[in-house]
Amino acid sequence: MGAHYLVLFYVLLQVALSVHVLMTKHMEPQSAMLWLLLILVVPGFGIVFYLCFGFNLSKSRTRAMAQSMEELSRERYEYFKNKYSSFSAKLEEYLIKTDGGEDGSNFNMTLDRILPDAAFRIGGNRVELLRDGNSAYAAMIQAIKRAESSIHLQSFIISNDLIAKTIFDELAAKAKQGIEVRVLYDGFGSIKSYFGHFFRRYTKKRIKNFQIHAFSPINIFTPWRIQLRNHRKLMIVDGRIAFTGGVNISDENMGDFLKRPKRPKTSKIHDLHCRITGPVVSEFQIAFFRDWAFATGKHLQGMLTRDHFPDPVPTGKTILRVVSSGPGQYFGASMNVFYTAAATAQKTIWIMSPYFVPDQAFVKALCMAAARGVDVKVIVPARNNHFYVDWAARSLYRTFLGAGVKIYSRKGAFSHIKAMIVDGEWVLMGSSNCDVRSFRLNYELDFCAEQSGFIDDMRRQFQDELDSSDPIMAEAVWDTSFARQFGENLCALLAPVL
Repeated sequence: MGAHYLVLFYVLLQVALSVHVLMTKHMEPQSAMLWLLLILVVPGFGIVFYLCFGFNLSKSRTRAMAQSMEELSRERYEYFKNKYSSFSAKLEEYLIKTDGGEDGSNFNMTLDRILPDAAFRIGGNRVELLRDGNSAYAAMIQAIKRAESSIHLQSFIISNDLIAKTIFDELAAKAKQGIEVRVLYDGFGSIKSYFGHFFRRYTKKRIKNFQIHAFSPINIFTPWRIQLRNHRKLMIVDGRIAFTGGVNISDENMGDFLKRPKRPKTSKIHDLHCRITGPVVSEFQIAFFRDWAFATGKHLQGMLTRDHFPDPVPTGKTILRVVSSGPGQYFGASMNVFYTAAATAQKTIWIMSPYFVPDQAFVKALCMAAARGVDVKVIVPARNNHFYVDWAARSLYRTFLGAGVKIYSRKGAFSHIKAMIVDGEWVLMGSSNCDVRSFRLNYELDFCAEQSGFIDDMRRQFQDELDSSDPIMAEAVWDTSFARQFGENLCALLAPVL
């Protein structure tokens, strides 16, 4: 009799989850059909897999995030209106309006319409390109040492290794000097450090000004939370310097930076990061506080001080637009920037992405851009750190190459660079990959840059990457076995899940 009840429970659970799929994923038929097949055809495993990976956009969680965002926006408005009105007035001096004139290009008018109101164009900034983990960590540690009031750090991956210990020891030392230190890590990306008690080594010391929190803590009773991933990489020092890009906190991004014995001279991961100064840093600061307030359940007005938002001072000529993206926050914002590039580019679209598995709509958009005569080039790593991502991407190459999109395979260390250069005039850079997860699932942080030497730096960087790459030829893509093509197509089907 007990077995009958178990079967009944299993069938009811299948029905309940199938209804959940139909109610929450009807806008993504490919993803919905995949989930239904897994739940109904694969006994046991399909249900467990859906509980872990399928609840990422449940309405209740997204609604909670959206409510938090609404409250934070209201608190931000009240704070700056009543307590720090002078800052708002000075920041307005650097806001750039798109008026359709010489600087009101087509892409900016499009971005103004499809991005949230908070994605301002702000002038007077300087962006320094940091071309590897060594230079990024050196600049970050130097900034930490010179901090005078606050250090805010968040990263998708904080590893339990030497560079993480070096940075955290510096943070702890500054906290003991009275500097406010806040660290936010992703529960999934930093899972090894969490279970390796890396963070506990610092929290158990109870340093007064040193706070560490997970954006989405691991919980066996809510396994779907591992899909709520905060993929952002950001550090703000004294409200005046921001570091952002693709570099996580991990030894794999280093060569011989710390001169550790028996360490190879070359890093395992090749990546880019940026050091940013100027009025736009206040927008990065707000992005951090939004995540911190949500993770800790606290109110902005109880955390913000004048030290967090010093009066804006111009440091360069770069115009920047900060783009935050994620479910319940600004859903699909980074995706909209990619689509804007495909729709408005006149000459070139150059993309660097370690995980290049966009949805079918963007595949068609890029192919249409190539058909218009736009030079579309994509650089991907020759050897991906996730084989299934590489296979999923290869399933799209036949379509891309047939439409005139050029794809290149970068040799050497795994290239983790995430950037796009459009018409040689503007750049998107940050944490977003050109894939479904970054488009719809992750919390990402990027910036659009225009009108500065940074654009020239990125064009040169792309050419350097191209010089280290081999073109992927159509013959090589088509000349694969049936089993390999089947595996690639299967991985592409699973891409929205993984």
